[in-house]
Amino acid sequence: MKLIFDQHLPTSVGGHSTFFKKSLQKKLSLLIRIFPIIFFITYLSFTVFLFAKGPWLWPIRDGTKLYSFLAFAHLALFLGYLSASFQNPKGYFGKWNIKRIMKVTLIFNLLLIIPTTISRTGSMFPDVAYGFTNPGNAYMLHGFHHQEGSRIIEYIRILFGPLLFIILPLTVFYWKQLKPIIRLLSSLCIIASVSIFISMGTNKGFADAVLLIPWIVLARHLSGYLRLKLRHLTITIMALAIAFSIFLLFFTRTQLSRPGSATKTAYFAQIDMHADLNNPIVRYLPQELEVLILSLSCYITQGYYGLYSSLEVPYLPMFGVGNSMFSYRQAARITGNEEIMYLPYPTRISEFGWDAYGNWSTIYPWIASDVSFPGTILVVFLIGRLFALSWLDTLKGSNPFAVAMFAQFLIMLFYFPANNQCMQSGEGFTAFWGILILWLFTRHKYSLRARSK
Repeated sequence: MKLIFDQHLPTSVGGHSTFFKKSLQKKLSLLIRIFPIIFFITYLSFTVFLFAKGPWLWPIRDGTKLYSFLAFAHLALFLGYLSASFQNPKGYFGKWNIKRIMKVTLIFNLLLIIPTTISRTGSMFPDVAYGFTNPGNAYMLHGFHHQEGSRIIEYIRILFGPLLFIILPLTVFYWKQLKPIIRLLSSLCIIASVSIFISMGTNKGFADAVLLIPWIVLARHLSGYLRLKLRHLTITIMALAIAFSIFLLFFTRTQLSRPGSATKTAYFAQIDMHADLNNPIVRYLPQELEVLILSLSCYITQGYYGLYSSLEVPYLPMFGVGNSMFSYRQAARITGNEEIMYLPYPTRISEFGWDAYGNWSTIYPWIASDVSFPGTILVVFLIGRLFALSWLDTLKGSNPFAVAMFAQFLIMLFYFPANNQCMQSGEGFTAFWGILILWLFTRHKYSLRARSK
């Protein structure tokens, strides 16, 4: 089977040199195909290592069941990815081209940006300075405005979740193909969206942008849509490094300023747990870096304690609505059965001192609430397979919904140690499933006439 990406590599001529360069070309193609899964298996393994050996002394009596499950989950993700990573990418058979899609998503984002700002912050323009300098107070005000804000705006955002999400990945990936006015307005929408989250004292919007943009830039470069020269590559890396540094500063501020934060005292009150300040990871760090590492390590590892507790709880099937807060809340509202709210694994481990709404539990108990923990391994295999297909289709560059779906899987995988991030809110729920459907249907050429014969 002919590997893709060969067109981006130098051609070779003559004898032994030709054989050597073809071998190198094949290796590079292999590396490009499997790089995403190597990255995420390394990332997820590191978070598990940090949970086991980091500065927070999680009270694990016997971790056999926990670590065995995580080993199978990581293996399933890896094998699922490999099961599709050597397929040929599919094309695009949708009727709308990228320019038309960008115009539509831009219109909806522009129309909703000010109403969303008013609904979520109480002001027409996000107060970024206040959110950055006083994130704790801004976070409390965000809770108030979330209760008092317009539900109509949030319902509209849920309805058009896919169109609202795709503006960032498509703007970054197809930057060269867009008109200057589209670039400008799209960039303003992205900045405004991130600014809203900062003004609310929350990390998500900023974190998503910082995590997604480097990957989309890399995919754009590898696809050939915009090859970065050394000077442009250097500038891009510096800009991303600055943005990431600013995010880390903001993240540390949010963790220190929130009521009940464990970072300030190195004490996790809910389970009576202290951080080990003599741990080699933090022992020799200056105080500012110590606080940052304690914050990050607590943030990305606490979910494994929620998973550990969930593995001790019996399975109660929820038939498809237990995988996210949004879905089980809607099920409880529609049926009038409030007990549904207390059936998912993350809400049933309160007896262990864990709060489903204030602490992470990883993605696994959310999925397991519908399919059990053994069934979760199969779902993770499917996630890995679809992730590989979205990466290959993205590198082909013709299907904009593949680019958006790849971005969705990036968010999902980065938040594996936290929760089922793509499904937790109504807007995220519709964005994920809507984009998945659009991608799967537009990557194949369907002929109803041919099928009817």
